Amino acid sequence: MEAPTAANEFFVLLQKSELLTAGQVRKAIEQFELDEEMAPETVARTLVRNRVLTPFQAERLLEGRYRGFVIDGYRVREVLGVGGMGCVYIAEDRDRNRKVALKVMANHHALDPGMLARMKLEARAGMEIQHPNVIETYRIDSTGAVNYMVLELMRGISLHELVALHGPVNWQMACDIFLQVALGLHAAHKKGIIHRDIKPANILVDSAGLTKLLDFGLAKLDKNEVEEFSLAMIFGHDCLGTPDYIAPEQAADSNSVDRRADIYSLGCTMYVALTGRVPFPQKSNAAKIEAHRILTPRAIREIRPEVSEEVVAIVEKMMAKTPDDRFPSALEVAKALKPLSARKPLNFDFRHLVTLRAKQARDKDKASRKAQPSAIPRSSITSASAWLDNPSRHLQAEIDTFAGDDTPAIRQPAHPVSRPTAGSPPRATQSRPSVQTRTNVPSGWSVRRLKSKQQHLLTSVKTRVGTASECEIAMPGTIVDARQCTIEYDGSKWQLKQESRSQPTFVNGNAEAFIELRHRSEVTFADGSGFELISESELGAEQKRRRALLMVLALGFGAGILAVLSVVLFF
Repeated sequence: MEAPTAANEFFVLLQKSELLTAGQVRKAIEQFELDEEMAPETVARTLVRNRVLTPFQAERLLEGRYRGFVIDGYRVREVLGVGGMGCVYIAEDRDRNRKVALKVMANHHALDPGMLARMKLEARAGMEIQHPNVIETYRIDSTGAVNYMVLELMRGISLHELVALHGPVNWQMACDIFLQVALGLHAAHKKGIIHRDIKPANILVDSAGLTKLLDFGLAKLDKNEVEEFSLAMIFGHDCLGTPDYIAPEQAADSNSVDRRADIYSLGCTMYVALTGRVPFPQKSNAAKIEAHRILTPRAIREIRPEVSEEVVAIVEKMMAKTPDDRFPSALEVAKALKPLSARKPLNFDFRHLVTLRAKQARDKDKASRKAQPSAIPRSSITSASAWLDNPSRHLQAEIDTFAGDDTPAIRQPAHPVSRPTAGSPPRATQSRPSVQTRTNVPSGWSVRRLKSKQQHLLTSVKTRVGTASECEIAMPGTIVDARQCTIEYDGSKWQLKQESRSQPTFVNGNAEAFIELRHRSEVTFADGSGFELISESELGAEQKRRRALLMVLALGFGAGILAVLSVVLFF
């Protein structure tokens, strides 16, 4: 469709997109006092500001696009990244009430057997491994029009991006990152899965320092002859992998490698993390592969003198030319790294990171379309070209939706979506919507201000703290940021996550970026303002313990009086 020029046309597009039902559109019109005289962009901004739409959704609708927002029940919210296979989106899994990463294969790869084999390998490995340091795959499926995978969502920065944007990693932090990757890799190896493409771009680190391995699209799996044959026919038996990180034996025959090939690639990747440069910076791929076979990379301590000699020795052992000279398993790598590692939080702007990914993808997309132009339906959003082509209207500035887990007020429980009918757009009705709250939050928890003693009941899985108007715990008159931190319930415990990049958050007197909160945990800020977490059940238990103590003291005091009187009477 053409871009909407009137509010009515925008409402029709919104209904066609299946992001909202006809009833929900009517509620939005009434609740936010929208009318037909408004410009489409004004309507879009209002809906973004009130978290009914994300900026990505609104911008695509303003371009006239409405297809692809809902894929087999997964509602697309934002673009997470773009790769050689296609787009990765942040999406809502309405059935399980969670955010997921939705990897959608680009249209021009739909009949590509190599890409299909890679997607199947990645999905199978991700479903089999089930380890906290490996991105989990929930599902792989096809609508007939698109092939897609549903994966665990991690709002992290890749090691490649981390080094490119901030330079070499602190060596203790690098040890912790690679300790975690080694544990995830060990879990894969125990399942008979060889990754074959360990590199910085396939390692994600979140703001708390948690690290996960991803992308098993080139993996070698036991009893998986069909996909292995497909990869071999398309890419060749020799040199499945990335030249900057490939083990010498893998470059010779990718099909016969064992887990020690992954350990070599892990060593090369750690070399990059510590030095900010690849081990062999030769220009051609053939020269890089030959260098892995016969050359020694520049010494790490020559580039970074502060790196521990023990760490250098571990990297050199991982990168030994002969497999027998390397660590025998990834678990042994983890054991060697453990005493040298230290977990450190990371500060990065996730929204800015995604913007950089989009810019890089735009450049790659333009180059690829010159070589292989494809016809993209104007109404579709499910390809890189569809959302990279048009300039952004910058609705993202209205609100940060990447960190939000809130549910818009006009949303209702999932039910069959009514199809739009011809004619005028929906009109407002007299019914008022009610805010939907989560039901899996434990009752009786609240935060109590330290100075005013005012209490705020926690009723949502995520509660935002800051000076911005959308924060559930508003902190006016303080020095905290607009989005200072969040208090989140993960199904078993409360956790605090730092959001501000300039103002620290203290828990029980210590600056923290990610930490579990308990009853009586005290959260404070640099100006002394803050609150404590309170559990009514724990308060009740405290009161019982206090009464019992008083009773014991009273009985003890009474017994003491009687003893004194007995002595007096005796004498």
